[in-house]
Amino acid sequence: MKKKIAIVTGADNKYFPFLKNLVLSLNNSNALEICDLCILMVDTENNYIADIDNFINKKKKVSFNLKLFFNEKKNWHKLLTERPFLKDHFPGYEKYIWLDADTEVLDSQGIKNLIDATEEKDLAISTEINESYVFKNTKFGIKNIFSSFYKISGWSFKNYKKYFSKDLGEDLFFKPLFNNGVFCMRSDSLFWELWKKEYQAALNKAKTSYGIKTDQLSLNKIIYQNFKKISILDATNNWIVFKSEPLIKINESFFTPSFPRRKINILHYTNYKSDENFLYLENSNQKYSSIIK
Repeated sequence: MKKKIAIVTGADNKYFPFLKNLVLSLNNSNALEICDLCILMVDTENNYIADIDNFINKKKKVSFNLKLFFNEKKNWHKLLTERPFLKDHFPGYEKYIWLDADTEVLDSQGIKNLIDATEEKDLAISTEINESYVFKNTKFGIKNIFSSFYKISGWSFKNYKKYFSKDLGEDLFFKPLFNNGVFCMRSDSLFWELWKKEYQAALNKAKTSYGIKTDQLSLNKIIYQNFKKISILDATNNWIVFKSEPLIKINESFFTPSFPRRKINILHYTNYKSDENFLYLENSNQKYSSIIK
């Protein structure tokens, strides 16, 4: 029987170990008891998907719905360009949850939080800031040129300015960046069409594949223009591991480094490789956990 909520994700062949890990975590956390699993297939041959077929409700092979004006197109780019089209690819659901392949659902409460947060709002999503995140990007911030003259720097500002406008970059520079690796959006939201429009406008200026990652910036532009329609999720529902101080492990569950300890519902392994480990603390001892279990 079809459920009301769709979890959508996908990966190319190279990233499939992450995708398999995510799907198994969805099953182990019982998240698939409340949501259908829908898979975007992006490669010419997608035989590797058969390894997780038993968990999938729907799958669809996709191409590019947005126009790209550069030649170096890659299959994994579709996992960015097709996010504004989730309800078109898998119609009929009330809400759509997107999970990057490099996420892992530790507790179905994270999925329930995404669903509950969109009862009255259009979009539920987390920012990339938290009290436990270690600031590692030395290229971000205000750079001293000389004397009392400073220059704004940072990936977000540079690309807001390049693909949107200087005014937008300056306006959003000090505002948190929302991470679209985990989000839930209502099917009746106007954001779908707004996102398509803003993302395409950015891609129209992209002369190389570097511009493909404006998917997140275009969504952030919409978020701040329609802020009353947003539910801000706690970072425990999209915990970006590489930004964080070591997690705390207690009785097979991970908790925030900061007090009071809060249980982590969804881990996000962005910037990690599938064969890497991440550091955590257990009984004050440093230990490592593998990304792919």
